Amino acid sequence: MLQLIVGWLLGFVSAIFAEPLRKWIYSPKLKLEFGASPEFRSRTPEEATFRQVVTVHSVHEAEYVRVRATNIRQAVAMRCRAYLVAVERMGGNGEFQATIYCDSIPLAWSCRNEQAYDPVDLPSGVAQFIDVVSTRSQANTSSDFRVEIKPMPYRYLDLFAQQGTFRFTIQVSGENVKPVFIKIVFGWRGIWNDYDAELG
Repeated sequence: MLQLIVGWLLGFVSAIFAEPLRKWIYSPKLKLEFGASPEFRSRTPEEATFRQVVTVHSVHEAEYVRVRATNIRQAVAMRCRAYLVAVERMGGNGEFQATIYCDSIPLAWSCRNEQAYDPVDLPSGVAQFIDVVSTRSQANTSSDFRVEIKPMPYRYLDLFAQQGTFRFTIQVSGENVKPVFIKIVFGWRGIWNDYDAELG
């Protein structure tokens, strides 16, 4: 009789927990990383055309501060997007304070051109980079940095035109994967190739 009850209990428990356990074991899992090596501060030549009094074509250098996203399990992480979910700025007391930023706006996947803001499937072990901030050597843009969100609401232009130390919180989410977060501290002094970027 005792064996029958124990067998029934084991069957009942396994029926309830088997599917959640299977999903936990076999579901994708994302890992976000940032470091000091060159892939996280990627320099590249760029071309741009500006219309001012006359049309100016420019070839200049740019640097992209990037976060690496990797799926560390076998199942594919489906339709992943990266979002900028918080922006803080260091105050005079050396502590980070909230800014007017209050949205979750998509960040760009690196090297994807027109599809930069589209969702991406992440197979196991294949690293994809997320552009967070970029700077440029061109004279008329060198004092500003660009946060790689789209769209860029007009109300945030003044915030991202300031010098100082910012802390960006990035979230990556997908259809079948638990959201993950990372914080990047970006110190901007108004010079395109002289800034600080570190894990926050």
